[in-house]
Amino acid sequence: MKYPENSIKPQIVFDKHDLSDLQSKIDELDAEFKVREIQVTFNQDAYFFGQITSSFDVYQFIKDRILSGIEVQEHFIALYVNQANKIIGYYHHSTGAINATLVDVEIVAAVALKTLAKSVVISHNHPSGNLFPSEADRVLTRRIKEALKLFDIALLDHLVITQNGYYSFAEKQESSLRGVQDEPDTLVDELRQEILLQLKKVTAVNSPNLHEMMHSSNGYAQVEKMVIDRVLHSQLVPAAIIPMIESDLDML
Repeated sequence: MKYPENSIKPQIVFDKHDLSDLQSKIDELDAEFKVREIQVTFNQDAYFFGQITSSFDVYQFIKDRILSGIEVQEHFIALYVNQANKIIGYYHHSTGAINATLVDVEIVAAVALKTLAKSVVISHNHPSGNLFPSEADRVLTRRIKEALKLFDIALLDHLVITQNGYYSFAEKQESSLRGVQDEPDTLVDELRQEILLQLKKVTAVNSPNLHEMMHSSNGYAQVEKMVIDRVLHSQLVPAAIIPMIESDLDML
């Protein structure tokens, strides 16, 4: 007797010992195609009354309410602030080694967007007690400033905190805090390089007065200032300004 043929043919046959492998494959497929909702949650509470009015307010809040092990490991913390300069929340982003901690600029900016913050203050501590920022700190500040600016969010300050004090980028007017607005500094640097190039051509023969002045105490700084002032006032290049200054000095 011939069995009737089934139009639907089986593709895979498992016995009872293979069921665990099947479940493993199902779990892998499930993980590959599953999309999860991302949430920013508010966990611990820390009391702070009033507005942020100064870098000292931020220092006191972070040092007293958030940081632990300030003398042992580096921590990176971001405060998120609303339009009224009130703290919406803080994000204890990372805890690192004795002298370093990793910072993801994208995450710092993403949390700012999720909390609808209008401004951000970032901070990290130096367990060594050294208050001065490193060049890496400045580069990080500039990167975060530029990332937030894309979404019209201001970076108010970057604080370097120790057990006995703090360093405020805003108070010290660090150029890195200006982020994408650093072009004026770049122009000044380029102008100074051009002035240096032209002043190297000054000799005791072609410009005796300038040559003597440049080799006196603080003389180069004075000559550079004179050239910059003339460049800004007369809108001429340093190569044209330097002979004019030599002529004026010769008439004194």
